[in-house]
Parts: sequence; structure tokens; C-alpha cells
Amino acid sequence: MARQEDQYDVIVVGAGAAGLSAAIMLGRQKRRVLVVSLKNRRNSPADRVNNVPFAHGTPPAEVYQKMESDAASYGVVFVWDEVLTARSTTDSVTVETIGSGSFTGDRLLLATGPVDDLPEWIPEGQWGKTVFDCPYCHTLEHDGANFVTVGTGEETLQHALLCRQYSDRLTAVVSDLAAEKSPLAERLKAAGGEVVADTVRSATTLQSGELLLVTEAGLEITAGAVVLDTAIQRPNQLLPKALGLELNPYGFPRTTLFGQTSHPRVYNTGKSNPSSPYFAWTGAAASGLNAARKISEDLAFG
Repeated sequence: MARQEDQYDVIVVGAGAAGLSAAIMLGRQKRRVLVVSLKNRRNSPADRVNNVPFAHGTPPAEVYQKMESDAASYGVVFVWDEVLTARSTTDSVTVETIGSGSFTGDRLLLATGPVDDLPEWIPEGQWGKTVFDCPYCHTLEHDGANFVTVGTGEETLQHALLCRQYSDRLTAVVSDLAAEKSPLAERLKAAGGEVVADTVRSATTLQSGELLLVTEAGLEITAGAVVLDTAIQRPNQLLPKALGLELNPYGFPRTTLFGQTSHPRVYNTGKSNPSSPYFAWTGAAASGLNAARKISEDLAFG
């Protein structure tokens, strides 16, 4: 059990692919590591993780349970709580949690990832099942269904074209009128798809398991799979702002390849650039390993 008076070599905030990968590597380096996180991860609602070597098709909870067990076997300590804020001095970084008090470390690794602002029209229980945002991870499981992509701009059309091989009925609902006239829209139409310049107002789950989408213009569209664009994602700025980190133009902490931020004791890992929307699970895990390696070298070399 973590004690507030303990000082750790590294505090990791976030127990997803990036945070747990980093914690395991640092634990194997015999560093004193504390992981502070909520149990719910961004992909927790999904039935399975895909495109992950050796874990393909495994429920997310099983993947994380194995990684947590591996980390604990190397002495990593877990606190399941939410971090409210963080502060730093010249020789340490401290995080404050809601219910477990404060914890201090020599280095801090932020691995919280982006925040999903989901549309209110998504029916309860459908996010990560019928509605998702990655055209690679869950599309094959809906092979043959009516696909609908929903969003604000050309990425909505890109998602539709990436899903074309899974469906004979494909509709892109895009709110940007300019995107409706773009070459991608023409390519989608030539492939038999439909482009609708509109926004989704509501959705209900049918007995078939499909969703009935209703647009602001009153158009009804039946969908077996709905793919959103990444406009639903925003940076989690709570801790970066509390620590005064430099942010990139997208609002994420500005980092090097190895996760170093503008603060010498703070690292950031995971997705940090929405211009690369397909930052898959394995990419997040790799970024965690990169940061862990640099943190270990930083602690060793001074």
C-alpha cells in the first residue's frame, strides 16, 4: 500500500497502455514507482483490443490486469484514485489526489491521454461497441453492416473511405459544407457512398441492435456501425497547466521523442498530436517505453 510519506523515484499518472508499459520497465530497473489512476481507461468499454501483438482479441480488462500484475511483481505500487493537481519544487514533484492524499516523486510521468467529449446523442452502452472512432480497431467486427461516419470535416470522409471494403451501404454525415465538395467526397460518391451535409441530432437503438440516426434536417439513417472523427478528443490540460508546461499548438504538452517536457522533472507520454489520429494502443505503449528509458537514464546520469 502506498504511504504518503514515501518519496518515489517516479510517479506515473495514468494506467493505460503508455503508463503501464512505462511502469513495468521502470519497475524492472528497480526504481521506486507509484502509479496513480482511475480504473476506467479510454478503451475500457470495448469488447476486445485488436491489432495488438500477442493480445489480439483479448478484452481490455484482461490485458490491463496482466500488465498490472506484471508491474506489481516488480514492486510497482498502485493507488486507484483521481489526481486533482500537481506542484513542483527544485528537487521533487507532488501530486494531490481526491481521497488518498498527496504523493511525492523525483520524476513525474503524465500518461493520462486525451479526453473524449462524446456527443450526447450516443445511446447508453453503445460507445466502444456500435459507435467508435478508429477505422482500424473495430471495423472488421461489423463487416457487412451499414456504416455511417459522422464528423465536422474531411477526416469524416477519410474514415468513410477507409471503411468502404466493409460495407455496400456507406454514408458520411459531415457538418462542413466545404468538405461535401472536396475530392474525397467525389471519390466516396464514385465508390457508391453517400455524402450528407448535416449533423446528427439524435440516435436510438433498434431491436436489431442497429442505430437509427436522425439528423437536424430530419433525415433518418440506419447504421450498424458509426465511426466518429477525432474532433471528439481534446487534450487533458489539468496537470500540464498546474505545472506550467509549454503546450504545442494542439494544446498538448510539447515533448521530445522521449517524452521530455519543458519541465526537467516532468515527462508526458501517449497521444499528444491530433494531426496523427491513428495513434493506436501499440503506439501508446511504445511511447511509454521511450519515456521510461529516458527517465531511467535521467535518474542514473543526473
